[in-house]
Amino acid sequence: MTGQRRAVVLGYSGLHGSAELKQSCFPGLDEREARLFQGLDSAAALVVDGELVAAVQQERYSGIKFDHAFPADAMASCLTIAGLDATDVDAVAHNFDHSHMRVFAEGEEYARRRYREILDPARQTELLHRFMPALARHRVTPVSHHHAHALTAAVPSGYDDALVVVVDGMGELYAISVYAWRHGQLTRLAALDYRASLGLLYAILTMHLGYWPNSDEYKVMALAAMGDPARYRDVLADAVHCQPDGRLDVPLLRLNREPWARETFATSRDWLTERACPQRRAGEELTREHIDLASAAQERVEQALTHLLSYWVRRTGLRRVAFAGGVALNCVAIGKLAASGLVDSVYVQPAAGDEGTAVGAALALAGPAATAAHYPSMTYLGPDVTEDGPPADQPYWSVPVGEGVAEVAVARLLTEGRIVGWAQGRLEFGPRALGNRSILADPRDRGARERVNAAVKFREEFRPLAPAVKAERADDWFVIPPGTNMRHMTVAVPVRPPMAQRIAAVVHDDGTARVQAVHQTDNPRFWRILDEFERLTGTPVLMNTSLNVKGQPTARAGAEAYRTFDSSRLDVLVLGDRLYAKPDAVAAVERAVTHAARHTVLKVR
Repeated sequence: MTGQRRAVVLGYSGLHGSAELKQSCFPGLDEREARLFQGLDSAAALVVDGELVAAVQQERYSGIKFDHAFPADAMASCLTIAGLDATDVDAVAHNFDHSHMRVFAEGEEYARRRYREILDPARQTELLHRFMPALARHRVTPVSHHHAHALTAAVPSGYDDALVVVVDGMGELYAISVYAWRHGQLTRLAALDYRASLGLLYAILTMHLGYWPNSDEYKVMALAAMGDPARYRDVLADAVHCQPDGRLDVPLLRLNREPWARETFATSRDWLTERACPQRRAGEELTREHIDLASAAQERVEQALTHLLSYWVRRTGLRRVAFAGGVALNCVAIGKLAASGLVDSVYVQPAAGDEGTAVGAALALAGPAATAAHYPSMTYLGPDVTEDGPPADQPYWSVPVGEGVAEVAVARLLTEGRIVGWAQGRLEFGPRALGNRSILADPRDRGARERVNAAVKFREEFRPLAPAVKAERADDWFVIPPGTNMRHMTVAVPVRPPMAQRIAAVVHDDGTARVQAVHQTDNPRFWRILDEFERLTGTPVLMNTSLNVKGQPTARAGAEAYRTFDSSRLDVLVLGDRLYAKPDAVAAVERAVTHAARHTVLKVR
């Protein structure tokens, strides 16, 4: 690095070896039970002079969704993006601080091994030196998990003062933390331990319904819209208690006495079988009972969050709320809170899960230099799509397309029912595709949803797909609560009834949609596609989902984007400045590109 010395902080998340230790100590676990461990979503983030310059998840390099391995690839990527090397790094921070937890690890052998091999902060320094020897001069600084989460909500929110609420499965000890954010400082107001964990509750329900915990909770949220919560409302009221002073208690979590039961929540699941319905095994048919249980669970989580927020808004007078933690990605619950009148403004950043705590760990060490001005969207932080590319001997017809021509051609192809992959610029950070690694389709055709789910994504038919809309037209099509940040596809809102039939493919069963409002300043090329599609159809909305197939992370760069195109029924892929087409789409692409080139020339003139 040349020039004036800068402060460079590398933050990371994940607990390397946690899954492997659990499986060795508890042989015979099924795949879902083996997923119940802490430390998923390994990622790295780089903050330079208080500015977040890069962040990327390890899964984008390993190909393992929610990867928990030490994020050496992600760290190297962040340094490359910033044009730095290991010698430039001033400090390294990790997203957990278990330094005060040794006393809780003096019981059974598994607890002792887990602390020694996974949780002990000294272990992180050992891993850093093993996987990143160029950083061997550093010791890793542990950062409290919920403090890291809270910083990722507070700093980029742009709020001068706000209530900051962290809700997840569990940090070191706590499952819910509430902070006041005033003048760049966080003050913790409350912390509730695992016995109040809405994240663990939802994970158990996810398992009970036949899905993977710490992965498929969004499927349960989608199912909930199809069910009747009344059937199991009393069961969930017994599972989650709302107590005075905004406190919560989930007695369902305390039923597991033996180590094996605590690691699998087997007794909790047996209770659900006795009180509600039998467990569903993976691949078994979904029954009405299962769907109604999902609906009751979603309703109770919404009630619990409202109870928590009501108390702390009243107590502090803070009516702007920034959320983080895995439960904050429950876009339905967040949407209802935003519309409740309880708060004036809601912000959920796009990496609200544990990958985001890599950023929070770095922010904790960056100190007051980190301000909202350095985090305008916290979105496009990964490697560029040109980091790698398709094989030289790829067989598909292709044509170069410049900026302007590509957007007009894509919009025309979408009006003709084509499904298009769009891979441009830097990779999004977090789970959402926000216009740089996206699959796009016409939202006016309900059949497009079925085609994308079945033939491209290879996933369940009931899964909703999200709309992207020009920000300046968002209020015309969706009922957006005032003060709600809609940039990141983290809030579900009602579709205005007159518009619902016009965009049927992106309207869920309950009449809502998980909306991304696209601002021209944030992503001008994606905005241009929406603008041209509106010019052609009168609809400023597109279906937008991540550029991947079931079981795979979103494509990092050109090679993965091409593989998704090759292995699915995508018609077209626009990868950087080149467009690729499947054989039956070539004629349509030629017409669209020719028209777009003419249109662009005329527009310039």
